[in-house]
Amino acid sequence: MQKSSFPYSYWTKILGVVIIVAGVISFFLRYHKRGIFDLNELAIGLSWGFVFIFFSKEKTDDEMIHGLKFRALTWAIIVAFSITHLFNYLFLNWRFERERGMILSVSAYQFLALTLIIATVSFHYLKHQATSNEEQ
Repeated sequence: MQKSSFPYSYWTKILGVVIIVAGVISFFLRYHKRGIFDLNELAIGLSWGFVFIFFSKEKTDDEMIHGLKFRALTWAIIVAFSITHLFNYLFLNWRFERERGMILSVSAYQFLALTLIIATVSFHYLKHQATSNEEQ
């Protein structure tokens, strides 16, 4: 019996897509009704949705897939951390004065959403590369 590293079944990806769609609809409804442009609310829906999508089993759940997911996630963390750090430094705090200022930062939901989006896209790119190399 092979034990998978990923806790969710393949069909949980559908739940992830439903959560993302609900989050996007909620984001636009709030903007339309109240004029509130809340990126954190959008990031919450994206984070939960991509958690279910990325950490679900694949149809072919073997060691190669586990390795590709791990590789994609490790690179995604480094890239997302670099992007959020530069965004915090260059755009949110570029005129920060220690005596009078307040440090602003990207929220944890936004960081997680960015990380999981990058990881999911990277995984599918790596999987495509691996399968196209096997065909040749």
